[in-house]
Amino acid sequence: MQSIQVLRLAVVLLVCSSFVIRCSEAAYTLSFTHMLSEKAKEDHNAQEKGAWPFPDPDTVEYQHLLRQYDAVRHRRMLAGTPSTYTFVEGNVSISFIGGFYYSTISVGTPAVPFLVALDTGSDLFWLPCECQSCAPATAPIYEDYGVSKALKVYSPKASNTSTAISCGSSDCPAIISQCQAAAGEQCLYEQNYAAVNTSTSGRLVQDVLHLIPDMGAPTATQVPVIVGCGQTQTGILVDGFGPPDGLIGLGLENYSVPTTLARSGLVKDSFSMCFGADFAGRVVFGDIGSTAQQSTPFAPAQPGAYNTYYVGVETIIVGGDTITVGMSAWFDTGTQFSYLESATYKLFVASFDKQIAGYTRTTEPQLFEYCYLTRDDIVNAPTIDYVLSGNATFPIGYPLISLFFQNGTRGGFCLAIIESNINLIGVNFMVGMNLVFNREQRTLGFEETDCLSLMSNSGPAPAPNAGGPSPSPGPKASASSPTTRPPNSSTTTPGPAAAPAPSQASHAAAFSLATLLLLGLVHVLL
Repeated sequence: MQSIQVLRLAVVLLVCSSFVIRCSEAAYTLSFTHMLSEKAKEDHNAQEKGAWPFPDPDTVEYQHLLRQYDAVRHRRMLAGTPSTYTFVEGNVSISFIGGFYYSTISVGTPAVPFLVALDTGSDLFWLPCECQSCAPATAPIYEDYGVSKALKVYSPKASNTSTAISCGSSDCPAIISQCQAAAGEQCLYEQNYAAVNTSTSGRLVQDVLHLIPDMGAPTATQVPVIVGCGQTQTGILVDGFGPPDGLIGLGLENYSVPTTLARSGLVKDSFSMCFGADFAGRVVFGDIGSTAQQSTPFAPAQPGAYNTYYVGVETIIVGGDTITVGMSAWFDTGTQFSYLESATYKLFVASFDKQIAGYTRTTEPQLFEYCYLTRDDIVNAPTIDYVLSGNATFPIGYPLISLFFQNGTRGGFCLAIIESNINLIGVNFMVGMNLVFNREQRTLGFEETDCLSLMSNSGPAPAPNAGGPSPSPGPKASASSPTTRPPNSSTTTPGPAAAPAPSQASHAAAFSLATLLLLGLVHVLL
């Protein structure tokens, strides 16, 4: 048992508030903060954008909103250079409901800017193009969150560097192509997403993505990438909930942008993410982590198919109980809470419930099944650890979430895990960890980390490109930031500590995607 401070908010929607370079050519860091935090609310009010459009966190409505995002998402599931680089458009900050990273990029010659989503759950880079069915040219939902954005349409004919990809080309991926036998035909594609009736289709072209070094003279670099000329979008891609200005897939397939950039020698094929307890964190592309981290191999979603970030889970330790599970679980940074298949869930919650002493379980219907009454911020609860393949122990720092009464007062806490038919580790189980998705080694590295210290110890942000917006100040520490494994805790698990600088060996550089991290409703996963 240990004293645990209950997580006041679940990590729902995260917005990049600034970007900073660590004092190393090996990594480029982006910091982000919670979209629904007090800081985001203050910024919204300062812009005089009208009433704050979200419920306050100390309300039942807020927690219903979190569960609604997850529910929609999971219904869909069941159906070498020494410089670092960033996009020439610089950093962009908007608040937009969606399970994506957002960035302004420039494509083609002359360069045209696009505000695209960056999706860790898919692979294709596509833009609205030669539109037969695309999202409207304006997106009112952007304006709802303080941004006026005119959307772009990509034109291969208007770009001097655009070339068509033919069916016989190695750049025409069989997994999405609609090619028949004729090698001379253009490589047509159709990408279907798990969201109901959601897809993009068109033709594939090659064009250049514009990058600039983070340090030194701002000399532009153009990197050839595969681009989907998205002529027809359906489902959430056109109904106002998806990314209307295009999407960059960050998945594991060989036609994804990260794979292409790594193959070019600009970056190591790895990135890290760190989620702080104060709803701030950072993303580092090119980071392979530290020698102190633990690691576990990716598990194939299907035999031989490494197309999502699954890992093997051998046992789950709840306090003094060890539950043998032998399952695979998906690390999903686009889902707020965590999920277990029914049989494992029943063993898990039964063990937790029998070890939680001195608290009365409420019989009132709640968002979670196991909720307990207390007015205390600190509760005594069993520790929870997932033992992953290779005997790597992944400690769960924030398994609990506050329970609020209708009048907004704190009434207790809930075990924030949900019975399902999938095994999924969501953001609430990742808080306080630095996660390294090493795609080259097919491993997930992790280390308990003070994400806020990582950001505060980073160097200052560079001046953005003259044509791009200036980054806003980075998040500040909160005196009330919760800690579930305090340094003086009696638990044998070590407390959070600042992570070492990323290793500089065996990779050319890190590459910034200068993005927003938005985790929530719309994450169109394959």
